[in-house]
Amino acid sequence: MGQCRRLHIATPIINYRVLPMNEFTLEHFDDFLAIAKQQPKPQTLLLVLAQRELPHGHTAEQEKQYQAGNGGHLAPLGSIAKQAQTLNSFADLAHEATQVTEQWDAVFVAALDQPEDDAIVKKIDKLLEKMVDDIRIGLVGKFLTFDKKGTPLTLEHG
Repeated sequence: MGQCRRLHIATPIINYRVLPMNEFTLEHFDDFLAIAKQQPKPQTLLLVLAQRELPHGHTAEQEKQYQAGNGGHLAPLGSIAKQAQTLNSFADLAHEATQVTEQWDAVFVAALDQPEDDAIVKKIDKLLEKMVDDIRIGLVGKFLTFDKKGTPLTLEHG
């Protein structure tokens, strides 16, 4: 089983709506992508790129952990909605993300049934805005989070 890196965040978790699924293991973003493509309805992926930062007022211990590649918090840089069927792999997503910014360290992911009409598209923009706002204040409990290599991250409150 793959290892998860841990980052610490300093705010409470909120519950998001989660679609019921059979038990599964995610060792890479591509596992998630395969599951999304197997859903009965086409899936729209909500993706938020984030950069690891030290919190304001950090301690010497927090800085030491941060320099070692652990700790810090993830600050959103930008967001996009993608149809799962249009992505072949995490490598495609990472390449596209790097075209926007090379500074990203992680991606937060949520999925929903693909909208059937244009009116819903505006709602997707609102959902992405809410997702970015929630990440800014640490409400990330039900988002999947992957590092720049596609490995799942476990976020902890510190």
